Amino acid sequence: MSGVFSRLVGQDAVEKELIAAARAARGDSTHSGPSAETGIMTNAWLITGPPGSGRSVAALCFAAALQCLADGTPGCGECRACSTT
Repeated sequence: MSGVFSRLVGQDAVEKELIAAARAARGDSTHSGPSAETGIMTNAWLITGPPGSGRSVAALCFAAALQCLADGTPGCGECRACSTT
């Protein structure tokens, strides 16, 4: 994956889930989580894991994707919101 999620190495399932949540936050599609019936993203995320697992990287990628201004997949990595998050 290109964009901000290219920093998230070896976490394909996490990447897909975070992209789906960012799309749901935009209203692009339904998220597979607990609020799939309403098509909205949950109001909070808890990112956990052992030291060195990439928690901070995942959180920063997710934050950038939520702020992304580009059309298409959230987290383009090129817009101002992605590059400053």
